[in-house]
Amino acid sequence: MFKKVSVLLSFIITFVNLFAFGNISFAETPPPNISAQYAVLMDYTSGKVLYEKNSNANLYPASTTKMWTAYLTLKYAKNLDEVVTVGNIGTVGGTSMYLVPGEQVTVRQLLEGLLLVSGNDAAVVLAQHISGSIPEFANLMNEEAKKIGAKNTHFHNPNGLPDPEHHTSAYDMALMAREAMNNEDFRNIVNKKTIKVPATNLSPERTLINTNKFLTGTTTIPYKGQNTDIKYDIVDGIKTGYTDDAGKCLLSSAKKDGMRLVAAVFKADGEPNLYTDSRTLLDYGFDNFKSEKVIEKNDFIDSKFIWYAKGRKLEYEPKYSYYTVINTGETTPTFEAKANLSDIALPIKKGDTVGTLDIYKDKGKNPVANVPLIAQNDVTNVFSSILNNQILKSFPSIIIGGILIVVLFIVLVLVKKKIRRNKRRKNIYVKKKSNIYSNKKNRRRRH
Repeated sequence: MFKKVSVLLSFIITFVNLFAFGNISFAETPPPNISAQYAVLMDYTSGKVLYEKNSNANLYPASTTKMWTAYLTLKYAKNLDEVVTVGNIGTVGGTSMYLVPGEQVTVRQLLEGLLLVSGNDAAVVLAQHISGSIPEFANLMNEEAKKIGAKNTHFHNPNGLPDPEHHTSAYDMALMAREAMNNEDFRNIVNKKTIKVPATNLSPERTLINTNKFLTGTTTIPYKGQNTDIKYDIVDGIKTGYTDDAGKCLLSSAKKDGMRLVAAVFKADGEPNLYTDSRTLLDYGFDNFKSEKVIEKNDFIDSKFIWYAKGRKLEYEPKYSYYTVINTGETTPTFEAKANLSDIALPIKKGDTVGTLDIYKDKGKNPVANVPLIAQNDVTNVFSSILNNQILKSFPSIIIGGILIVVLFIVLVLVKKKIRRNKRRKNIYVKKKSNIYSNKKNRRRRH
């Protein structure tokens, strides 16, 4: 009996504890303190900011600018193995790949020199190759930055050399770094520790060593009260920077347990502090947040019936999978996705944006995210398909010819009718004349 009572009491106490403390949320770790003046920690998949310090203030980006120059080169270059002849680029100054006028190098080799050894000369050659001039390339840099949501950026050159008109913000740079890391070629280059560039027509073989100490460093940094190796194996890019005005700058990408983070740290006081601050942010993100997939791209394929379309339907799917970031220990919220198609205007090409997949959180009225919906097939108007048929390409001529034949037929019919009418009139006249003659003859006989 005593055992039964004890078990019952234990059950009651457990139940009461669960009821009383069931709504307790896990305490969040306070944001870290860092010495750098500007910083952002961003989740790669969702773009959510997990930490910020003066994130929208103007700053000089120094050589981290080359990250965007490289990305735009990858976006607009026709062929990475295309050979470029170095023109008269003058004295560029600063860190260099040591290119000489008349030297022939590939676009890929210029990108490697740009991203690994931070070649200011490589940036100039690439800018001229893509846009024809530095001012035109700077315009392209600004236009493309605005397209992805950058609001405080104005680039004036492709390499980040000191210029009062060349400025951005930590948030904008994190946003651009996230965009650049979407490109596989970019990821492959910035993750390299060293690259050997074969001898060219004017230079011997070059060995390029990545300036990112997270990848190639051999020293230590102060971290959590002890000296820790500066090299960090979860980091896989992306770009360093430094000028007197900009201070020490670093854009970092790291991946752990399927989650990727992007850290942007600007104007740190010295190199050890730069890497300590960057690692502090990355570890804070991985320790306190987790990434959860909400929508799998391939699980939301749908179609819309269009009666006047060739094939009768438009197939579409999300452009990418959608993730959310939540605090470690927090329960994943409930999400609902609704397709919101734009007004259909044919023709539609495969890859065109045809609407958005609106994501709602916890039955909210307003969407928390909008994922572009992309057409999976070409859709054309069935009537335009008919008109574009090879047989009917001469359709206007056929119509005109047909009209002429009809008109000619009508004219012939009218002429024929007129001839018949005239004949009839003539016959009547002859008949009347014959009757008159016959009547006269009969009168004479009577007399």
